[in-house]
Amino acid sequence: MRWLFVVALLSLQATVAAAQGPPDVTRVDIEDLMRIEVERVFGASERLQPVTEAPSSVSIVTGDEIERYGYRTLADVLRSVRGFYISNDRNYSYIGARGFARPGDYNTRVLLLLNGHRVNDSVYDQAPIGAELGLDMAMIERVEVIRGPASSLYGTSAFFAVVNVTTRSGGSMNGLSAGVEAGTHGTTVARVSGGRQFADGVDLAVSGSLQRSEGEQHIHFPAFDTPATNNGIADGLDREHVGSVYARLTAGNFAFTAASGSRKKYVPTASYGTIFNEQEIPEQTTDQRAVLMGEYTRTLAGTRLALDGAYDWYDYDGIYPYPSDDPGFPVLINSDAAQGIRWNAGVRLSRALPGRQTITGGGIFYKNLRQNMSYSYSDPSIEGADLFHSSRHSGIYVQDEIRLFPWLLLNGGIRYDRYEQFGRATPRGAVIVSPWSGSSLKYLYGEAFRAPNSYELYYYGTTPPDLQPEFIRTHEVVWEQYLGEWLRTSASTYRYAVSQLITFQSLESESETIQGQWGFVNDGAIDANGLELEAEMRTKDGLQVLTSYVLQEATQAETLLTNSPRHMVKARLGVPIGRRAFASAEWQMMGERHTLARDTVDAASVVNVTTHWPIARRLSLTGSIANLFDQRYADPGSDEHVPDVIPQIGRAMRIGVRWDLQGR
Repeated sequence: MRWLFVVALLSLQATVAAAQGPPDVTRVDIEDLMRIEVERVFGASERLQPVTEAPSSVSIVTGDEIERYGYRTLADVLRSVRGFYISNDRNYSYIGARGFARPGDYNTRVLLLLNGHRVNDSVYDQAPIGAELGLDMAMIERVEVIRGPASSLYGTSAFFAVVNVTTRSGGSMNGLSAGVEAGTHGTTVARVSGGRQFADGVDLAVSGSLQRSEGEQHIHFPAFDTPATNNGIADGLDREHVGSVYARLTAGNFAFTAASGSRKKYVPTASYGTIFNEQEIPEQTTDQRAVLMGEYTRTLAGTRLALDGAYDWYDYDGIYPYPSDDPGFPVLINSDAAQGIRWNAGVRLSRALPGRQTITGGGIFYKNLRQNMSYSYSDPSIEGADLFHSSRHSGIYVQDEIRLFPWLLLNGGIRYDRYEQFGRATPRGAVIVSPWSGSSLKYLYGEAFRAPNSYELYYYGTTPPDLQPEFIRTHEVVWEQYLGEWLRTSASTYRYAVSQLITFQSLESESETIQGQWGFVNDGAIDANGLELEAEMRTKDGLQVLTSYVLQEATQAETLLTNSPRHMVKARLGVPIGRRAFASAEWQMMGERHTLARDTVDAASVVNVTTHWPIARRLSLTGSIANLFDQRYADPGSDEHVPDVIPQIGRAMRIGVRWDLQGR
């Protein structure tokens, strides 16, 4: 059986690690056990603090772990994190958190930050977690995954979680690195990055990358299995082209960041009723984004001041081929486009007060210069549309942390957001008890909202003008325990309720203006509860073992949600082999899920392996196999797809060479 082979593989790697002489934990000195090494997080309170004192349940994935486990995108990182799961429709990757991931929804209920800056675009409010993010993974220093509602700090979209990506400094890179990779499915990757901290304190980090993939050449979709549609085989329609550049300069109290990325993806699923296996003008989407941002920080009379501003640009283009009865237009092309341009400015103040109290407050203003959408057809007799919109919104917040006793910490805050259509106040509170060093028992309460985005408000024209934001209320209890520098455990249980869920549906009415048409309405409520368990062991020489188990249930009208697994199990093992070499393995199991047709997608179990070997002083060889056992599995499809399920990619291999001018 396959799972026996997995156990054997992991046991073999553990044996190799033992041969290298990892510490015997039964002989660790008591002083070492009492020296607690607790990770620190910034995004939970907009200041650096131990995760045991943060008012949320936090996971941190470091840049070294990203390299060690061969993660290619942020979706891969989140897929490895306790309680998160990823669905893919052969175009985009979508986040599932705490049992919620409705097929067809965008990533609007998780807020993505880049060095503390909002990345979710201003049209769809979507967090890009695939290659469309436009950031080379080698530039990431750490990824903070902050669970639970956080609108009290960040406003809209901080619904189920906040993901804060922190990039590497030039000083940490200290040199130049270049690499090339090749793999199955016609995959080629070229990347270069470099950084340095100069004598005057100026720090510079830059990177650039290009990636091409032909994808799977023959993908079978049983829903199209007829001779007229190539017997359900999509040929050569899974291609992807990606490019990105990034630069960050820090000088004194100032920091400046510029980033740009572009990604074109060919879509094999014939979504939205397009022609299946169209070869001349295939269905395709192009996402481009860029950001310029600056920050000024300093301490004045004991108060930490941060001023920041940014300019974001986002552009989307989609090409959708449809059948046509007009002989002059044998293939009717629908061109769909969106452009979002916004700027923002914000201020943040933090100060430690007498009585072991820390208060943080601030405000931010967003101006959406463009939230434009359009669609047109190659046949000029068919009417298109141009939708031009702009908007503004702002928020102010305050957070207070009081340590009443060395073992008791209280944390609370509230934020008020003002939109043109509504205002919303969202609170958060936490009681954190630390009975002994390295331990933490937390009770967390939070509320959050998700404002309707420009697409939901305007694209279909029939959406009611009084569309309101979604709302969530969460209660959570978390236990975290660090034992010395080598063992960390956590357990959490939560319950949440979502109301005013924004849903796309038919608008039935006696009014002739909307009868039979579609739009977004506030309709539906979700109730969920769950249990999350995790344990991690690390040794000083680099051995890492991490396991997690999640039990969750999310229902609507007492019916289990679609695309919502009740069980998830994850395990990963990283083994150092000599001074600069390592090997790693990761196992991810997701339980069965319901589809929109209320069929069942079988449980899936995937194993990935990665290795890194030095072959010369400055050269190293990397290799990885994703889905080692070629597990054939699928994700539930959405209303835009004819297939009820979307088959996922099988085994994929990569091998690469990296050259480092100086050690990382």
